[in-house]
Amino acid sequence: MKKTAPGPGERLLVLVRHAQAGDSERFWRETARPDRERPLTGEGRKRNAAAAAGLYRLIGPPDHVWSSPYTRAWQTAQGIAEVFGCPAEAPKALEPPWGHRALSDWLEPRLASGGTAILVGHEPDLSTLLGNWLCGAGSRAPVPMEKGAACALRISGDIVPGKVELVWKLPQYGLRRL
Repeated sequence: MKKTAPGPGERLLVLVRHAQAGDSERFWRETARPDRERPLTGEGRKRNAAAAAGLYRLIGPPDHVWSSPYTRAWQTAQGIAEVFGCPAEAPKALEPPWGHRALSDWLEPRLASGGTAILVGHEPDLSTLLGNWLCGAGSRAPVPMEKGAACALRISGDIVPGKVELVWKLPQYGLRRL
């Protein structure tokens, strides 16, 4: 299998939706803690580890693993980083919601030409972001991201609509089968 890698003058950004977490209403009833603290389930952790192994076969080691600081995304990123043997980061700047311009501005100086990064986040931020980057500014054409799904984006030039190309999108079960 040929690995997905950025070409000359390109960057590769892999977006990952957090893995399976517990029910939000039940979490609130049982803990009275905010939803941002809702963790992955045991099954979500197992599925994430298997999907991360498949993702490793597709892209090899990334330069960065970034995450929303919300617990379920952070746990997903940590599981991915463990498989890849690299650190994960959850800067406050990646706290939801993500605006496409603000996220582009944050990513631009951090993802160098020839670089690869993994970014773990939430819905509807990911699908809205993808719709905007792939279909144009102000697009109302979201690209749904199922729990644990990943997609690779090849970026030529600035991170703006028209310069972002979808290379592949795989559900979590597809990554686990790799």
